[in-house]
Amino acid sequence: MTPTTFGHLGELFDGPHATPARRDEGPYFLNISSLTAGRLDLSVSDHVSEEDFAKWTRRVTPEEGDLLFSYETRLGEAALMPAGVRGCLGRRMALLRPQRDVVDPRFLLYYYLSPQFQAVIQQRSIHGATVERILLSSMADWPVQIPPMYRQRAIAEVLGALDDMIAANSRLSSAADGLAAALVKRTLHSASMLGDVADLVMGTSPTGATMNEMGEGIPFFQGVRDFGIRLPKTRVFTVAPIRMAARGDVLISVRAPVGQVNRADRDLCIGRGLAAARSKTPATLLHALRQATVWESFNGEGTVFGSINRMDLHRVQIPLASDSEDVSLERSLMPLEARIDQAEAESSRLAELRDTLLPHLMSGRITVRDTEKAVEEVL
Repeated sequence: MTPTTFGHLGELFDGPHATPARRDEGPYFLNISSLTAGRLDLSVSDHVSEEDFAKWTRRVTPEEGDLLFSYETRLGEAALMPAGVRGCLGRRMALLRPQRDVVDPRFLLYYYLSPQFQAVIQQRSIHGATVERILLSSMADWPVQIPPMYRQRAIAEVLGALDDMIAANSRLSSAADGLAAALVKRTLHSASMLGDVADLVMGTSPTGATMNEMGEGIPFFQGVRDFGIRLPKTRVFTVAPIRMAARGDVLISVRAPVGQVNRADRDLCIGRGLAAARSKTPATLLHALRQATVWESFNGEGTVFGSINRMDLHRVQIPLASDSEDVSLERSLMPLEARIDQAEAESSRLAELRDTLLPHLMSGRITVRDTEKAVEEVL
C-alpha cells in the first residue's frame, strides 16, 4: 500500500454555484440527484441549452472516467462519467479527473464508495445547521492509501462483476418504474393538497450522542444521503428516536434537494431533513409526489439552501385519481413496486458484499483469486 493524498490521485474541479434554466432536451445537467448507488442515473437529470452548456463548462467539461461526487447534502455519493455523454456539473457537484498512471478510474470509484473512505468523509465533513458539506479546498490534502496499479485493476475487475449484477437489477427496476409511471400518468388527472390526502409527520433530529453505526436502536435517516431508488439504505441508528415514520410511509426530503422521495420498508426515525406522508394508497402517493411540479420553487439558489415547512408541504398540489380509480391503481402498482423492492434489496446485498470485500482486498488479507470464488458463488 502506498500512502498519498486525494489530490495526488488527480485534479479537482467543482461546478458553478448557480443553476441554469432547465430544458427537456440538450446536454445533461448533472446534479446530485443523478448519483445513485455508485452509478450516474441520467433518467433523473435535467437538460440545458447549448448556450448554457458553454457557460457551465468553462471551468471543466466532464469526461469519460472522471469521478463525479457530491460535496453538499448527499455526501459519499459518487459515480464515473460514462462515455458518449455530454453534460455539465450542477450545483453541489464536483469531479476528480484521475491521473491514470496513478489510479485506475474504476478502482477509484470503489475506493471512494468503500467504508474506509466513507469514514474519512464523515470525519472531515462540516456539519452545519442546514446541510453537511465537504470543504473542497482541503480535500486534496486528505490522506489515502492505494495498492499498486496491477492490483487496482484486478480488484476493479472482480468487483465489477458484482456491479454488473447491480446494474442488471437497476435496469429491471427502471423498466418496472417506467410501467408504473405510465399507469400513473394515464390515471392521475385531478389535483388536491397533500395534507388533505395524507397524514404528515415532520422529522426532528435526536442529539448526536444518541446516534451510532453499530446497529444499536432504531434506524435513523437525516435526509436524502442514504436514499435509494425506492428504499433508503440503513447506515445510522439512534437509541433515542423522536419522530417516527411507519413501514409503508412515503419519505419526503424537506431540505435541499426538496421533493425527493423514498419509501420506508420498516419503522424508522426521521430527522429534520425529512417528512413522512401516510396514506391508504402509498404506491399511488409516492408516484403522485414524484409528478408534483412545485418542488423546484422550494430549492434554494445561490448561497441559500432550499427547504419547505410544514404549512407549505401541506399545501403542495399533487395529482390524484378519482375515488373509483384509486383502489384499482394501487392494486396495479403494488406488484411493480414489489419487484422494484426485490431488485433493490438484492442490489443492497451485492453492494454490501462489494464493500466488505474491498478493504480486505486492499489490505491483502484475502487474495483476488479467493474473492473471485466468492463472487462466482453469489452470481
